[in-house]
Amino acid sequence: MSTFRFIHCSDLHIDSPFKGFSAIHPEWAERLRDAPLQSFLNIVDLAVREQVDAVVIAGDVFDGEDKSLQAQFKFRRGLQTLSEHRIPAFIAHGNHDPLNTWSTTLEWPEGVTVFPGSGVHAFPVVKEGQTLAHIYGISFPERDVFDNLALQFERQQDSGHAVAVLHANVGAHPDHDPYAPCAVDDLVSQGMDYWALGHIHTREVIREVHPAIVYCGNSQGRHFKESGPRGCCLVTLNKDAPPDIRFHATDAIRFVENTADLSACATLDAVVAEMIRQCQTLLDQAEGRNLVVRQTLTGRTEVHALLRKGGTLESLRDEVLQSFSDRRSGLWLEFRLQTRGAYDIDALKQGKDFIADLIALYDNKTEPESLPECREALKALFRSWEGGYLLSELTDDELREILSQARNLTLDMLVNRD
Repeated sequence: MSTFRFIHCSDLHIDSPFKGFSAIHPEWAERLRDAPLQSFLNIVDLAVREQVDAVVIAGDVFDGEDKSLQAQFKFRRGLQTLSEHRIPAFIAHGNHDPLNTWSTTLEWPEGVTVFPGSGVHAFPVVKEGQTLAHIYGISFPERDVFDNLALQFERQQDSGHAVAVLHANVGAHPDHDPYAPCAVDDLVSQGMDYWALGHIHTREVIREVHPAIVYCGNSQGRHFKESGPRGCCLVTLNKDAPPDIRFHATDAIRFVENTADLSACATLDAVVAEMIRQCQTLLDQAEGRNLVVRQTLTGRTEVHALLRKGGTLESLRDEVLQSFSDRRSGLWLEFRLQTRGAYDIDALKQGKDFIADLIALYDNKTEPESLPECREALKALFRSWEGGYLLSELTDDELREILSQARNLTLDMLVNRD
């Protein structure tokens, strides 16, 4: 049995809208819109550069029914590049791009196989007269598929490796909808060498061998919950060795969350200098990619009151971004303000005044025996808010964090007011 090298990617979400930005420059809005497609084209470049034997896409090529015809044309051009280099592509459709929403007006290049939704089908990968592998797969015929599709897979050919392509929620992952739910044991029992999974956006090797079961994650992050490198897996299957699974970052824009302690910053100029220093470090690590950075500002600082004033953070962002305006790779910056006033809380606790009593009261409320009373007091607030039913009950740690933030906000209003 010969070596079989292929790229496993999924959840391209081309034409996906980017959400969660209160205000962003129109140029950056366009960059974000184009990023998923650019990530796919980066995957195509990787496939050509590595001369792989195949590319498999495990669902959700597009984000939904509103995919533009322009994006479809661009996706097809990427497939055409693969075809010109004689690299076959195998596409399974998922819940975001089921077959009943897919365009029937476009013809795919030679070598592109779209798995049907009527059942699992297997297609060979043949190179120089030798069958390297069989690719098994099934597409979602419609969006809401809640059957266990994994049970329809069964290895039938002895020649070549067996790769299964499936868009599914394996092991009841709590952060994603239960489309095509199945258990790990369902996958192990079907005789495959490798399961190329889609649907879960976080990269995870569930099982390394006999068979390998892999989520490659989405190829392009779309918000801060999908921060860090995103891309695809370059997989090599050999008969007498475990699968070699190597992640390759292909994201065009990377979301990064960073924390900056401003305790040593006594002026706004010092804050700007610290932001520039940290952003420069992040850009140096990004290997030429555009970055969307969320800086969480922490620490007790003398400029806390200034940072809280309306418009200050926006002005700081503009000043920092101006320092990077001539770079080849771009930067967008957002701030989260979690700084506090520059007072010594331990010293305040030792006082014989109202502030010391107030701190003691807050500290007392964080004790285990006091938390039920606080939780009971908050119930009326949640009941009166129309969206309260969407929230689960606060954990003890969450309640303590709320009390800590309330204490700090109170002290900010009372201490150093002169």
